[in-house]
Amino acid sequence: MNRSARGFTLVELLVVITIIAILSVVGITVFTGTQKAARDSARKADIDSIANAMEVHFNQSAASGCVGGTAGQYCALAATFFASGQIPKDPLNTGLNVYCVKNVAGACAGNDSVIAAGQPPAGATYTVCSTLENATGGPGGTNYYCRSNQQ
Repeated sequence: MNRSARGFTLVELLVVITIIAILSVVGITVFTGTQKAARDSARKADIDSIANAMEVHFNQSAASGCVGGTAGQYCALAATFFASGQIPKDPLNTGLNVYCVKNVAGACAGNDSVIAAGQPPAGATYTVCSTLENATGGPGGTNYYCRSNQQ
């Protein structure tokens, strides 16, 4: 009897399926981490642009178009401060993933003002924060990114 071997054995198929499963899990893990890092980068860039807009509109009076502005203070944030015509929003904008105005740097909490037109209000100081997704440090294992007034 002359038998020719055609096809794969059950063991060979199981080995291939196991390798594919391992590669899939590694790929999904890396992809998820990359998405979080990209959103965190966007958050940092948005907070920087909000802080830069606040600095540009420092020391302007109401006569110069600054809402609630007084010499020696920051103007209240307005959509017209940004090239897009909109105040930046968090990429996820869910739960604690918001940009907030704080008195002290740290995590955005329920009693903090969410960034919108008029927030932070005109005044001598501001701190704008965001909670980052990649929890690598800070209290409770959470990362915060904050920018405060420079004047």
